[in-house]
Amino acid sequence: MANKVFLHVGLPKSGTSYLQAVFADNKARLRKRARVLYPGQTWADQVLAARDVLAANPHGARDPEVLGAWQRLVDEVAAWDGDSLVSMEWLGSAETAQAQRIVETLAPAQVEIIVTVRDIARTVPAAWQEFVQNWELWSWPEFLGAVTSENPRGTSAGNLFWSQQDVGRVLTIWRDVLPAAQVHVVTVGQPGATAANLWVRVASVLGVDPSTFDASGRGSNESLGLESAELMLRLNAVSRKRGLEWPVYNEMFKHALAKRGLAKRRHRESRLRLPAELEPWARERTAEHIAAIKASGADVVGDLDDLQPVFPADEVAAVEVDDAALLEAALDGLVALAKDRSDELTRLRGRIASLREKNRSTTGLAADLQGRLDTASASPVRAMLVGMSEQRPWLMTARKVYSRCARLLRTRP
Repeated sequence: MANKVFLHVGLPKSGTSYLQAVFADNKARLRKRARVLYPGQTWADQVLAARDVLAANPHGARDPEVLGAWQRLVDEVAAWDGDSLVSMEWLGSAETAQAQRIVETLAPAQVEIIVTVRDIARTVPAAWQEFVQNWELWSWPEFLGAVTSENPRGTSAGNLFWSQQDVGRVLTIWRDVLPAAQVHVVTVGQPGATAANLWVRVASVLGVDPSTFDASGRGSNESLGLESAELMLRLNAVSRKRGLEWPVYNEMFKHALAKRGLAKRRHRESRLRLPAELEPWARERTAEHIAAIKASGADVVGDLDDLQPVFPADEVAAVEVDDAALLEAALDGLVALAKDRSDELTRLRGRIASLREKNRSTTGLAADLQGRLDTASASPVRAMLVGMSEQRPWLMTARKVYSRCARLLRTRP
């Protein structure tokens, strides 16, 4: 059984994808050098486990692999004699009963919670473009209005956002089931801080030397620029109207088009920021979050001043995408999607070729074994036994019985 199980539970858009890329890139190193297990064949197994324990089915889609996924993860952790690390930001949305079950199923290991937190001014636009990639239909103004309203929980957009981003709620739930010393809040540095700085902070919680690991975070989730986000928003409306199913959208549009294609245009596109009139709102929410963190008694790694909102001048507050910019994003997206599908076909063809080669090898082996059997059947020993049966009636009888049995066995359906 693991000594400790570190659960990185979010918050979403607080460097979670970067950290998950670092964990995956260093899976073997973490296991060998630090005795830290990052369970599952891939991170997707941790996603399935989180869906299982939270009973979460995005857009009502049910996956047979979800059933039992949490127990499979628990079993793998239980078989390990060092520490373990699980990183899935949906766990931050757990209700108290779910958090209690998670802790109980991991016992007797000591559970340590890691909550990464970023300033609200950067979180709101990052969350909107992520929701757009997950088939939601809220425009930027609609989303802003819902999130910043007096009763955000009364709207679908506001309720979804705050169920994930209310750090006070997250800390209260986990503090209900764990001592404060086992709950760690890690702040994301201000704009300009390197991503590796976040890894250094998380590594200090894990008790590992960050300098001995690859902190590049290759393949981490990049946000979309304004033009690409608007393109996805329009695509969502059309695909829903045409009856597209979520699994198809998830693979083709969310991952292939948006994350592996349009995200590469981000440096060429406009970047969203909160409108100036919402700056007082952001500062007020920040003060509430900092107060909640202090009141929780959680261990703070980093500086709570990192959560103070910053409003960069090079980002835009309005959503005004002209047709030319939208067309350019669409054309780039089509080319990226075609290349992604081509790469996938190449991988599939390679796998088919490998399977055919294995089949030929198996067929050749079978033919060789049959030849050996035929040779053995025609051996001098067999000839000698046949000759003896011609001279001894009892042996001839046994030979005939054997031949009949062999024929029956060969013709039996």
